[in-house]
Formats: sequence, C-alpha cells, structure tokens
Amino acid sequence: MSNRRTLMAAAAIILAAVAGIGVYMYASKADQRAQDSASFVPALVATSDIAKGTTGVEARQAGLIKTEMVSKASVPPSIITDVNALNDRIAAGRIDTKQFITEQSFVSAAQGIGGNFASAIAKQNLVAVTVNVDAERGVANQIAPGDHVDIVTSKTDANGNSVSEYFLRDVKVLAVGAQTVVAQPAGVAATVPADSSGLLTFEVSPDDALRVIDANSGSSKLYLVLLPPGTGTTSGGTATPASSR
Repeated sequence: MSNRRTLMAAAAIILAAVAGIGVYMYASKADQRAQDSASFVPALVATSDIAKGTTGVEARQAGLIKTEMVSKASVPPSIITDVNALNDRIAAGRIDTKQFITEQSFVSAAQGIGGNFASAIAKQNLVAVTVNVDAERGVANQIAPGDHVDIVTSKTDANGNSVSEYFLRDVKVLAVGAQTVVAQPAGVAATVPADSSGLLTFEVSPDDALRVIDANSGSSKLYLVLLPPGTGTTSGGTATPASSR
C-alpha cells in the first residue's frame, strides 16, 4: 500500500511539473507576442498639412516631414522610412497632419500628378469632355462648376421639323472655362470670366463622352437645362428617352 501511495505522489508531482512548464511556455510566448506588437519602428510622418505638388525636398526643408517612432502594428505596408527616398518625388495629393508618408503619398516627378481637371474627376471610371455653347443654349452663361444639368439635343428631321429630346440627365459640370470644382473653396460661389463661360466640361462615362461629341457635331445642337441645387445625385449622366420626363 505504501508503495502505491508513493507512486501516486510521484505521478502527481510529475503532472504538476509538466503543467507548470506548459504554463511557463504559454506565458513566455504571450509575453513575446505582446512585446512584438508593442515594439516601435521608425516611420515618416507629416508634421503639418502638405499641399499637392510639394516636392519631397521642399517638404523636408520646410520641416513638414519628420521621422517618428510609432507602433509597429499601426504602420502600413508601403511606409517610407528613408527621407532621402523623397528627393525626386512630389506629393500626389493633399497630405494631412500626422498622416504616414507612403509610396502612394509621394510619386515620381516623371509620373506627374495631373492638373486641376483630372483631380476634379470623382471616380476612376469617369472622364471629362468639353463642349462650347452660347448664352442662348447655355442658360444665359449662368452655369457654374459643380452644377448639374440635363443635356438636350435639337436637330431638324427629314421633313424639316425641329426635334428636341433629352439626351443625358443629371450631368455634373466639372468646369466652366478653366475654373474647376476643386479650385473653389467650400461655400464660395464660383465666378467665371465672361469670355470662357460658354466652355463647359462635363463629368461622364467614357461611352457618354463619345455620345456627347457625336451629338455636338453636324447639324445637331446641344441645349443645357440647369437643375435646382441639391437635385444632382449622380456622377456622370445616364441617357434616357424624352418620353420619360
């Protein structure tokens, strides 16, 4: 009986030891995981807002970028850590204060950043197309960037009758002359030089851009119908038959 008790006691001691080792190993790995996630790495961060088109050299010399030690878990994969990597690059868009500097923040100067018109296009699947309309067909030249319009085509049929129909509905006016939507401060009404107020750029799909070009050629004329504020709900017009209105 005493031998049996001795064996049972020894087994209990061994089990306790194994359990203790298991707890120790788990705790050690947990500590290592916590240490890894809490570790800090260097990263370039914007100290102030950086305007689109700012060169990397200008940003560095103006103190707009600095290296900070940040949590490893918060760093995006495309982070830039060497400030010298920005020497031949320019800001692709506005960079906000405290924003990480990544490969997408600054692009090669050879790639370019696009002009105001390209920057104003809301989506990758849309394009800009320009037409010239006079005051009679363009709502007395009172259309401004950001307005939405319906586009109407007017032409003469084989019998000599004038035929007009809605061609595209709810089309965003991207620019008037050289004045674009993005160039206007928020809450400030757009003012357009009189000599360019008939030159209108629309934001449409690639297919609709071709249709606008075709509709604006030959004997066909384009008329614009200005929509009230707040009624524009789409980016790019959608062709609809005249009978739908």
